[in-house]
Amino acid sequence: MTIKELSLKLATISLLADQAKRLKDELRAELQGQMDQLGADRVKAELGDEVVAYIMTTKPKFKWVIKNERKFIDWVKDNNPGEIVEKVRESSVDAILAKFTFDDDTVIDPNGEIVDWLEGSLAEPYLTTKFHSDGKAKLRDAIIGLNGANEIDVRRVLELE
Repeated sequence: MTIKELSLKLATISLLADQAKRLKDELRAELQGQMDQLGADRVKAELGDEVVAYIMTTKPKFKWVIKNERKFIDWVKDNNPGEIVEKVRESSVDAILAKFTFDDDTVIDPNGEIVDWLEGSLAEPYLTTKFHSDGKAKLRDAIIGLNGANEIDVRRVLELE
């Protein structure tokens, strides 16, 4: 596949994924409403006479909510002191680390000292799709066949044939 074909295919799949997520969220809400009316917690998805899936409402999971972090910590100190750990506030980590420099695999602290307890690395690059102002509309028209020669066969893109 050429780079143009790959980029068009990725843009098309991104559009389809966005549309599928929107529709999935809407359908979930509508189906949940109907299931609630019937008092059902499970329904079959059928294609003709064949069951292809079951849609189920998950059981609610119990969750604790700590209303007072300080009182909770005090209780743990009294009852399970081994569970208490010294920690730097998560909200401060990035600001503190921004003061360090990384030079040729060497980390240097703000005082100019070399530190061996920290290392730097670059994250792997990844692709993202940003549609041109009317790019989604053009792709949508091509998918439903309104662009004539520029029609996109979704079955081919999704490799369904």
